[in-house]
Amino acid sequence: MAPFFSILPVLSLLPLLSSAASPDTLPLRSSLSVDKHQTDVLRSPNGTFTCGFYSVYDNAFTFSIWYTNSANKTVVWTANRDRPVHARAAAVTLRKGGALVLTDYDSEVVWQAEGDTAGVQYAQLLDTGNLVMKNSSGRVVWQSFDSPTDTLLPTQHITASTKLVSITGLHVPGHYMFHFTDSSILSLIYDDVDVHEIYWPDPDNGEYQNNRNRYNSTRLAVLDDAGNFFSSDFVNQKALVASDEGNGIKRRLTLDPDGNLRLYSLNNSDGRWSVSWIAVSQPCNIHGLCGPNGICHYLPMPTCSCPPGYVMSNPGNWSQGCRAVVDITCTFQQAQPVKFLRLPGTDFWGSDQGHVEHVSLQACKNICRSDCTCKGFQYQQGSGTCYPKAFLYNGKAYPAPTKSTRMMYLKLPVGLNTSGISMPQTNVLISRKKHPDCSQMSESTMELFPDIHKAGQGEAKWFYFYGFAGAIFVLEVFFIASAWCFVLRWELGASEILAVEEGYKVMTSNFRRYSYKELVKATRKFNDELGRGGSGIVYRGILDDNQPVAVKVLENIRQCEEEFQAELRIIGRINHMNLVRIWGFCSESSHRMLVTEYIKNGSLANILFKDNILLEWRQRFNIALGVAKGLAYLHHECLEWVIHCDVKPENILLDQNLEPKIADFGLAKLLNRGGSNQNVSRVRGTIGYIAPEWISSLQITAKVDVYSYGVVLLELVLGKRVLDLAVGAEEVHKVLRKLVEMLADMLHKEESSSIAEVVDSRLNGQFNYMQVGTLIELAVSSLDEDRSKRPTMESIVQTLLLADESCSMW
Repeated sequence: MAPFFSILPVLSLLPLLSSAASPDTLPLRSSLSVDKHQTDVLRSPNGTFTCGFYSVYDNAFTFSIWYTNSANKTVVWTANRDRPVHARAAAVTLRKGGALVLTDYDSEVVWQAEGDTAGVQYAQLLDTGNLVMKNSSGRVVWQSFDSPTDTLLPTQHITASTKLVSITGLHVPGHYMFHFTDSSILSLIYDDVDVHEIYWPDPDNGEYQNNRNRYNSTRLAVLDDAGNFFSSDFVNQKALVASDEGNGIKRRLTLDPDGNLRLYSLNNSDGRWSVSWIAVSQPCNIHGLCGPNGICHYLPMPTCSCPPGYVMSNPGNWSQGCRAVVDITCTFQQAQPVKFLRLPGTDFWGSDQGHVEHVSLQACKNICRSDCTCKGFQYQQGSGTCYPKAFLYNGKAYPAPTKSTRMMYLKLPVGLNTSGISMPQTNVLISRKKHPDCSQMSESTMELFPDIHKAGQGEAKWFYFYGFAGAIFVLEVFFIASAWCFVLRWELGASEILAVEEGYKVMTSNFRRYSYKELVKATRKFNDELGRGGSGIVYRGILDDNQPVAVKVLENIRQCEEEFQAELRIIGRINHMNLVRIWGFCSESSHRMLVTEYIKNGSLANILFKDNILLEWRQRFNIALGVAKGLAYLHHECLEWVIHCDVKPENILLDQNLEPKIADFGLAKLLNRGGSNQNVSRVRGTIGYIAPEWISSLQITAKVDVYSYGVVLLELVLGKRVLDLAVGAEEVHKVLRKLVEMLADMLHKEESSSIAEVVDSRLNGQFNYMQVGTLIELAVSSLDEDRSKRPTMESIVQTLLLADESCSMW
């Protein structure tokens, strides 16, 4: 019996061992590595789904689940999707205690599965696309189905606590949501800073007209395998049905970037998706589609346009809508004279300042004229109902005639000339029926108008012939008479995009183009100067939305317009907590400017080198760590390799929590340079922080930033500028070399008393010896004349984190 009992422990481990060998299972204490992202994956038993690292940009990955055989790897779930990880050293690990953790290259925890994961033995990707964590008894203690992103899979539930959120072209959450409202109605919602509105089911109808039950406390919706979508608020539990209803088809319900909810079916032969049901058949009914002040209309394709008196805020990006050519100013002394422009068959849904019934058109005008916040009003001629509007969102031009004529009156300055400017109009009749698009998205658009019957009579044929000839003649006359106006209009019109299907995609971006006029106004004619450097002058500004910004007027920009904007858009996508966020740019005529977030506390130089402000040691160490993380991101992690080339305390800003943010990190790309490998053509930087290879004409690498960072470390320890230690600028390098040699010798002898003499005397001995020694050691290695011996910023971060953890444990 002894041999039998001796093998019992082995037999009890067989299920776990088989799971460890399975490609669908991640055992305890195991990891998926981004370095092996092509092979280090989980695959569901039937092969339908794959889980692993998904490339969103060059050198940027997310931990995601996708359909294995779909074109372009259709992602259905992502962990913390607005925070990608680096292409090296990132990993997903099922730790000893049962926690499933996503870490970045510097071991920073980016995401962790929520909930009580005690007793977890393994994670598994199921055939349904659900990533689950199970304990020793096989019970699920966490699942990805409980935290959907923008996609719902068959058998996955939407509950009171879950929702779908759209994603933008930058792979970050968008403004569209799909979830149960407080009234328990499953709805599509546009959610922005100024607007939170339901646009499906139709907000013009009541629950009964929309076939919904109000205040049903169940709040549960699910998509089944046959393509039926059920929800607890649907009247009589009547499901929304796919056009290809039936089992055996792989499906997904996705809230697309344009705000429309679509049910897709997969073609297994070519991996392409087709739409089998759509929530909003008329895309102009989607709120926010054309941005603030924009008007959506059909030509017959859905198109965004600006009303008279308005121009596009950011060419190529309709999500930012239109802005007024001339703002209406209001003062208590005298209101600016205004007029009202009639927009037939147009309405801006929502944002009403209440409504007044049974009033004349003139009375409605007087109401809006007397209110400075009123941007215009809708007036219903028959009932005499007046709807003044504080914001102009969700603009839509309706086909005429309509049963209930909608008329919008736009409030404009009297002096603004709007003659000759055409009104956005819908030129086709639109069917109210919702026809699902059953063909592939890349080959079709939604049917927007009913069938037109062909004439069979001879008279009808001749009628069409003469009508066609007459139309050609009229078009020729019109073209000759309005050619000049046509050319002027299309200078702007060329930047207008059709919100076409392939999902009626609307270009979205968090990176905006500002006009020179906007920035002149924001900076009060460049009156409030914050600082200046070799690349330009920085001014403080306040945008129209009261957002404080810093505006840098760039100099030495010698690139063509196209190259300048292309590189700026790359820089605009760089995002890290220790880098100053770039909101946008201005590029008009000879003006080149960057618009960045405003950091109230100013630069490290202003705080560190002033006697009236004392940074404690812990704050200095955190600054050193934060700057290292920011530079490591630029050198190793961001979308395109970036060298700062001017790291110094003036370019390190401190927020309200004294968290460091590196400024001017993209200027090396924008300033004049030569070579395709970042071989900068002229010396950049500041005396005292310049690496020796600048002078020796060696090719510039990221190690120039490491050198400058080493000087900053010394100044954090010393509490004074290295430049102040030298008699003249030409002696700085010599003094720095002697200081480095002295510090290296001190480290070699391990003299703690000598360390105390080096540290800023204002700290009065209140510092951590181990951390000071670490910073000095890193400074010495970073300032090595031989750049090949300098550490990388990645390794510096690891060293600082280790020193931080050791001190915390102590």
